[in-house]
Amino acid sequence: MRRLKDTRVAILLGGLAVLLALLMVSPWMVKGADHREAPLVDEDPTLDITDVFAFISPGDPTKVVFAMNVNPFSVPAENPSYSFSPAGLYQFKIDNTGNAREDLVIQARFEGTETARDSRCRTGPGGQFVTVRGPARPKKTGAVNEELGRHAPEVTGCSNTVLGPSPDGVRVFAGLRDDPFVLDVGQVFRILRGSQGVFRAFTSPALGPLPGRPVRADGTSGVDGFGGFNVSTLVVEVPRGMIQGTAARTRTYLHNNTTVGVWGTTSRRHEATRFAKRDAEDEGPFIQLERMGQQLFATVFVPGGEPRDVFNRAIPENDVRDFSDLVPDALTSNDPTGNTIAGRAAVLDAVGVTALPNGAPLLLPPSFTNTDRDLLRKALLPDVLRLDLARPATTLDVGANGLQNGRRAGDDVSDIIFRLARQLADVKFPDGFLGGIPGSGPLGSRKALIFPDRRIFVVLQGTDFIKPDAQVPDVSQSGNDRPLLLEFPFFAFPHPLPGEAVPAPGTVGFPPQQ
Repeated sequence: MRRLKDTRVAILLGGLAVLLALLMVSPWMVKGADHREAPLVDEDPTLDITDVFAFISPGDPTKVVFAMNVNPFSVPAENPSYSFSPAGLYQFKIDNTGNAREDLVIQARFEGTETARDSRCRTGPGGQFVTVRGPARPKKTGAVNEELGRHAPEVTGCSNTVLGPSPDGVRVFAGLRDDPFVLDVGQVFRILRGSQGVFRAFTSPALGPLPGRPVRADGTSGVDGFGGFNVSTLVVEVPRGMIQGTAARTRTYLHNNTTVGVWGTTSRRHEATRFAKRDAEDEGPFIQLERMGQQLFATVFVPGGEPRDVFNRAIPENDVRDFSDLVPDALTSNDPTGNTIAGRAAVLDAVGVTALPNGAPLLLPPSFTNTDRDLLRKALLPDVLRLDLARPATTLDVGANGLQNGRRAGDDVSDIIFRLARQLADVKFPDGFLGGIPGSGPLGSRKALIFPDRRIFVVLQGTDFIKPDAQVPDVSQSGNDRPLLLEFPFFAFPHPLPGEAVPAPGTVGFPPQQ
């Protein structure tokens, strides 16, 4: 019986180890999404991208919405102090030909700050004057860019108000919003340190008692570590016809001509500092400081510190060449040693983490067919969101377009990667480990993650249980701490200054800690 229990434990660890070698010595996932995740962007939160979104407008399928968040962990008591950088260039880059190079860009520049308001925005809720141009063909592609000329579609106005639509049908919002990213980041710390075993306490038939958070009366057990914080949000809505490609060119990663690749970048002039003014002496190209495409890719797969800065300054068209080695092989459904997707699912089921209340259901069925060990690399690289413009806004469709079809504000991106991780990543156990369990055969040409690492327990249950159990299977709802809007700009209202009556009465505190 003891040998059977040890074997189950070992197989379980293999099935959950997509993050094991990737979490290294720095707290990879504990910063969540891309919140404060690299040294250079830590120096300038106004250019620190936390998340990027691209989705079909829920109210109008002829419109596409792009969004970018910066200024992570904006504290409601200091709301008036957060602004976009007057020295920065904020861009959405769009590839509609499939070569991971931007064919179109949408650019935003800001003047003034919330505390030192632009003269055009001294009254009303906004303090910054924003100019958004595009979508239009860029003057330069890559990591060095120039501003679009006045020939491009343009929307101007003050922050914290909905601007447009323009004659071209473009709408813009730039201002403070609630941070939509959701993760029980505190419990991640505890699991990595070993003071807790899993997100929610339970007794596994294979592992025995595992310490974790208790279930509360509302059916949840997680705590949203990003709840109570705001971010600065840039949202641009454009007609679908302005971005969809028409030429049937060779496509290296986009699967059809209705799919576009999207990523966000922040840049600053070579001479600019955080406090530089926009004037005649501050001319020159913009140098990319950070980029982001799919959720959590850099946070999970790219080592922290200087390597993360290198990745942030790289460009998607080189991702397959430069970063493929960071992504492990995917399990297949026809491995002759039994190291298969179906085998992995059976192990997780035996451990008791594929059904509530002790774990999330499997995201992929055990019968999921895959014969390509490069499946994860193809889904993750190049690091761009893939959005099929012909599919409805409600389509999540994990796998066909990377991790999901585009990204909406409410998508439960943490659970998506947890649940895919435990099912698909190849893991190498020591040769002949415990009699030769799946994954313990010769390494050969496999690019597998190497056993062991305790941090695999982060993905053990496939969820952090922030939502009530009845909602856990639905990865299209993250359990955000504030209700998302049904109309433009779609992101939830910011947490107000404590004590303010609008938009919610009373003092707004942080989520309760257990």
